[in-house]
Amino acid sequence: MTSKGRQVKLTKWFNHMVNLIRKGNRLEMKPTTDQNSSPDQTSSTSSTPQRILQAALKEFATHGLGGARMERIARKAGVNKALLFYYFSSKENLFQQLLTEAMKIVIPQLQQVILQARQPSDLIEVLPRIYTRFALEHPDYIRMILLELIRNPQTIASLMSQVISTYQPSPPREINKKIMAWGKEGLLQETDPSQLILNLIPPMIFTPIIAPLVEVLLQKKIMDSPDFLQRRIASLTQFLKKGVLP
Repeated sequence: MTSKGRQVKLTKWFNHMVNLIRKGNRLEMKPTTDQNSSPDQTSSTSSTPQRILQAALKEFATHGLGGARMERIARKAGVNKALLFYYFSSKENLFQQLLTEAMKIVIPQLQQVILQARQPSDLIEVLPRIYTRFALEHPDYIRMILLELIRNPQTIASLMSQVISTYQPSPPREINKKIMAWGKEGLLQETDPSQLILNLIPPMIFTPIIAPLVEVLLQKKIMDSPDFLQRRIASLTQFLKKGVLP
């Protein structure tokens, strides 16, 4: 094919993609909902990017990053595939945007608690409320993240590190400093920050993953109770106090 022929073919392809975008999007450039709303909070008036994020969250929570398909996301969002690339350029960028949305819910709360904490009990009183509420109210985020931690731990760790690095002062750095200081003061049973964090985080975020198994074992529904969240937070707080504080 001549250079001119390739140029004509490329021009036709480009015009076709532009027409697909215009047809599917109606030139919609501004979202019609609050940009701070979480993608897993569905709405009939959601903007096109928000609908894409909602569909992508379900897809990633079910299939993970590697198994997710842009065709399925487009179908669930009610848009053509070209729009996904128009707004997010790649599946990886779409995943990272969802990870950013998840961190927006947790990190600002975590920053405030860490900066204000004067002793370990200040953290223990609040962390279960932040993490457990997030896990129960946004289980698809938890499933999405856990799938990648199992399949591609280095990839998800790198993506999370990039997102968290945008928050200053750095929550990981600040909590590490406080754990080290509290350990020297004899205020903690476990003074190794890595071991302490490994002890703290799993029970706070695994509730929506483990609870269905507990329901099967006990042959009764526990998550349907209207006060389940508050009871879970209270029980976990008491449990962590006994395990963390001297």
